[in-house]
Amino acid sequence: MKNIYVIIVFFLCGCSNFLSEYSQDMVRAKTVADFDEVLLGSVYVPSNATTTTLINRESCSWFNIMDDDISSVRSEQASGDGSWTARNKYYDLHAMTYGYYTWQQDVTEKTDGSQGFTDNTTWNDLYARINYTNVILDELDEITPDNERDELKKNRIMGETYFLRAQFFFILANLYAAPYAPETAATTLAVPLKLTPYVEHDKEKDTQFTRTTLDRVYARIIEDLQESVRCFERGEVVSYRKIYRANKEAAQLLLSRVYLYMQDWENARMAAENFLKMDVTLEPMGDFLTSPFITEDNSEVLFSQSSQHLQNVLTAEAPDFCVSSDLYRLYDAANDYRISFFQRVSSDSIALVNKFPMDSDVNHRVSDVLMLRVAEGYLNMAEACAMLGDAGANTYLNALRRMRIGGYADQNYTGDELIGHVREERRKELCFEGHRWFDLRRYSVCSQLPFRKQIVHPFHTYNDDGGYTGTRVFVLKENETNVWTFLIPETTIDFDRIPMENNERDSREPLNENDNN
Repeated sequence: MKNIYVIIVFFLCGCSNFLSEYSQDMVRAKTVADFDEVLLGSVYVPSNATTTTLINRESCSWFNIMDDDISSVRSEQASGDGSWTARNKYYDLHAMTYGYYTWQQDVTEKTDGSQGFTDNTTWNDLYARINYTNVILDELDEITPDNERDELKKNRIMGETYFLRAQFFFILANLYAAPYAPETAATTLAVPLKLTPYVEHDKEKDTQFTRTTLDRVYARIIEDLQESVRCFERGEVVSYRKIYRANKEAAQLLLSRVYLYMQDWENARMAAENFLKMDVTLEPMGDFLTSPFITEDNSEVLFSQSSQHLQNVLTAEAPDFCVSSDLYRLYDAANDYRISFFQRVSSDSIALVNKFPMDSDVNHRVSDVLMLRVAEGYLNMAEACAMLGDAGANTYLNALRRMRIGGYADQNYTGDELIGHVREERRKELCFEGHRWFDLRRYSVCSQLPFRKQIVHPFHTYNDDGGYTGTRVFVLKENETNVWTFLIPETTIDFDRIPMENNERDSREPLNENDNN
């Protein structure tokens, strides 16, 4: 067997970090067990302690602050708690998320126009993890296990690795490429499809990195997820709690979601049907009225990586965020158990209090951006059926609602009304789990029943003493298209002598600005 090197420090400064040269700081990995450790330590996105800010700027921490489920809070005096003064909370929370929350062309922009952070965190982090998956898959292919136990372990590790590579490419494609439209996917530029375990670099070439078309990226995602399921079926059955590591159920569920994003309704239905045949179950939400619903002990949770970012900043107290009234009004306050997730703090400010645990500085493990749970499988199945004109969608919609709404009576919808109810139920069920922004972007290009809406995000400003100074109102208009796609990081674009083509993204000014200064 050839020497196997797994990179500990993956990147060097001073060039395009996402595919840069390897560091000399290496550790030799020789056995199947070695690669299991590498996978755990270098590929999975860690779950860090829940904090009262989003300042840690993890690669996916901002997924829930761009959509219509969130708003900001106005108060004449911003509050501070514990060691955080009002000034610190404002600058650490809002000022660092301003570019995402207000859909700026340059998402690193702060309220004063300066740059708050670099724009390559997500890009570099996910490509670093993809590079590790490429190394692991390549080197595991060279290993002949000594015994049946190692053979089973090897298949399980490969199943996890294929899943993670697929998920990371899926995220990248939905950030840096236009939404998937079947009629244009073959010509839409997506992201570089890096599949080799080595660095390709030809100093004679003017362009090192090229963007692969969206259809090819999605084809690879599907291939990886299908191979992941096959590997898990051949792999060892683990005894530990599976939500900490990828598993067959998670791979099958994500596959059904990918087909939905492609508007491949028939394959989405088959993938979701195969998922629902597995050993998965819905939890009756009536049992969670006084305790957090999404925890590591909830059997609905299939897989989670990354942190819980938003729970402790949806307090509905300035300068934090709040749940939008637009979302809150969708729930039947008298009968929907999910209303217990929310608490009205003032007449126009609603807090998220009981969907996730709320303790600060506690590692809850269950993420609010990269978590998969059983309810999505029912919703994916319902949507695929509804889009195919199959009234059987009601079966899955009703099954979910019976677990969420007290005294629920089954309904029987048809046509566009059925699609509308499925979409609304998806919003209510999966809010603040990293879905809504990506659902809105795919609905905008849905050929069968497109959906676009105007979103208004007020941004309130405060001075160093926490006093309210004004409001800027930003509007995402329903006919906008390039707001759904982010600019490729400047460091990547600038690396080549002839740079890869970047995306278009409009600059944005507030609709109006009320300045009390």
